[in-house]
Amino acid sequence: MHRILRAFVMALSMSGAAIAAVSAVPATAATLTIAQDFDPSDLFGTRSTNNPMLAILESLYMDDPLSGKIEPHLALSHEMVNDKELLIKLREGVRFTNGEPMDAEAVVHSITLFADPKLVPAYGIYAPMIDRAEVVDATTVRLLLSRPSPIVDLLLAQILVLPPKYWAEVDAKGFGQHPIGTGPFKLTEWVKDDRIVMDENGDYWGEHPEGIDKLVWRTVPESTARAAGLKTGEFELAINLPAIDAIDIETVEELGIYSGEVARVFQLILSSLPQHPGPVQDKRVRQAINYAIDKQGIIDALYYGKAKPLNGQVILAGQPGYDPELKDYPFDPEKAKALLAEAGFPDGFELEFRCPSNRYPQGLETCEAIAGMLGKVGIKANLTLLESGEFIRQLISREYTPMGILGIGVPDDPSFGLALYRSDWRYSYYQNPELDKLIDASASETDPEKRAETIRQAGRLIHDDAVIGFLFGAREFYGYSNRLENFATNTAQRFFFHDMKLKEK
Repeated sequence: MHRILRAFVMALSMSGAAIAAVSAVPATAATLTIAQDFDPSDLFGTRSTNNPMLAILESLYMDDPLSGKIEPHLALSHEMVNDKELLIKLREGVRFTNGEPMDAEAVVHSITLFADPKLVPAYGIYAPMIDRAEVVDATTVRLLLSRPSPIVDLLLAQILVLPPKYWAEVDAKGFGQHPIGTGPFKLTEWVKDDRIVMDENGDYWGEHPEGIDKLVWRTVPESTARAAGLKTGEFELAINLPAIDAIDIETVEELGIYSGEVARVFQLILSSLPQHPGPVQDKRVRQAINYAIDKQGIIDALYYGKAKPLNGQVILAGQPGYDPELKDYPFDPEKAKALLAEAGFPDGFELEFRCPSNRYPQGLETCEAIAGMLGKVGIKANLTLLESGEFIRQLISREYTPMGILGIGVPDDPSFGLALYRSDWRYSYYQNPELDKLIDASASETDPEKRAETIRQAGRLIHDDAVIGFLFGAREFYGYSNRLENFATNTAQRFFFHDMKLKEK
């Protein structure tokens, strides 16, 4: 099996995929051109967060990838009055690019929006933590939590600050298409599915990234085209490169590869929601799917060993509550067949397998490999390919069924990873009141030992009930010109431009 997959990948890489044709944008020594894999639907992250918006919009705290710490940003500090109340002290003299002040009124407005999952569902995972926010004075905000939280700093790092008057004029949809922020860049042009152009914010309150006065985000769906453009100097930064291209680029003297540790948790959504009847409702079928997949074979053949098994849990090693006793479902086709027979499917069955066509490096090849493995135990998985926008739409409307691949990146705390499986979360295809209680307890328990044990209990439940198909944690690969310095991403794959430097050609 490994040899077949490896041969398939090598044949694909040698197929000579054409470089995507994109409109030219005049470049200067101070222009940073970034090849991204898809054009975001909006630049506020209403449905799904993205990096282009972070050049324009800023948060109260920053989850800084260079320091590895969560540090004050638009906020100077915060003080815990008690376990459910904090006072946030704001930076003075900061203005949005339309002239509005970044003050307590703007922050209260932003927190109120942030806590409304119907308005901005991308941040709905954090909303249950927040009760309300109040203006104390022009530079002080009182934030009242609905419950104690062990991750206040991380919460503050998610809250983007927006101008209230402009928001009232354009509403959420208009803001997402032309955002106004306090960041080092401002939007000047957006040609859908082609390019996003941002110019320097000359009135930026902070230190501007050295040598960069323009950002050009080019939409280049084909990974081979992103890699090729990096080699020719068309791009200074290329996002989401496959492992095979990363290995090749590492041999080019003037280029480099950045890769953090495990960044995305890849899994199979296996819907057991009551509105999605079918074989996957049966726990034994979900377990069979887990036994049928040779995860290490996929890691070796398609990711060249540059991914890690999940060890049967969505909690990453080093996070609170990681359980060293949990193990992956082993690759055991015979066990899979026996479970299918026990569940009443001795001859197998057919199901639809949804897969984004260009969302993840090696994503299509991974789906094809999984479909082949499932076929060998009697499950005929019929692939349905989706472009990125339709993939997101189906995912958040719970239409991504009965089985689909998902690579999820969340901030570095298990509360967020676990919340994806809470019954009412928009990505959740599973309902279990017992798990909901454990998830809620893990989000409010401030005693580290008690919290870790609660997280372990939730992890064991997700494992034993085969809530998902456990795949692997994949590293993200970013190719960059050696002219670009200080590029890094945090665990949620966010990157910021404040410390970057672009040297002259």
